[in-house]
Amino acid sequence: MTEKIPLVMESLTSNHGKRTVIESTLAAGASVPLHFHTQFDKTFEVLEGEISILNETTATTLRAGESFTIGKEVVHSYVVGNTEAIVKITLEPGNLSFENAMKLINGIHHDGEYARLSTLENNNMVFMAIIAKLTDAHYMGEAGSTLDTFLQTEEGKQVMYIQNEMIEKYCV
Repeated sequence: MTEKIPLVMESLTSNHGKRTVIESTLAAGASVPLHFHTQFDKTFEVLEGEISILNETTATTLRAGESFTIGKEVVHSYVVGNTEAIVKITLEPGNLSFENAMKLINGIHHDGEYARLSTLENNNMVFMAIIAKLTDAHYMGEAGSTLDTFLQTEEGKQVMYIQNEMIEKYCV
C-alpha cells in the first residue's frame, strides 16, 4: 500500500448518518487490491490528478472533475495515475468505522509510522487487518486469502485488541 493522507471532510455525525465525505491525497501509483463493501455505496470524485477504478469487469479512468459510484457489494479496486491525485470519497450511508480508519491513518502518518506500518514488505498484516475491518473492505484473491490465513494465527487473534488501542489513541 502506498502513502495516503485522508481527511474526514463531513462526518455522519453532522448529517444524521446520510454520508461520510473523505478527501484523500494519494501518491502516484497508489493502489488497493480487489475488494467490496457491504455497508455503503462509494463515490469517487477526482479533484486533481487521475485515478483508474476497476469495477468487476470494466476499468474507468477518472480525471479532475469526474466521478464514479461503486454500489455496495460490487467488487472493485483502484490505481492512481503517474502523478499524485486528490480524491473526494463519499460513502452513503455514512460509516463511523470508516471515518475512524481515516483518522487512524492520518494519526499514524502524523506520527511518522505510516510507511512502516502499511507496507506488505514489512509483513505488517496487523495494520492491514485493522484497516480492512474498519473500512468494511472484504478483500478478494491473494490479498483476501493472505489476510484470512493471518487472522487464524496467534498474532492475528490480537488484532481487535490492537485496533481498540489505536482507535483510543487516534479517534477519541
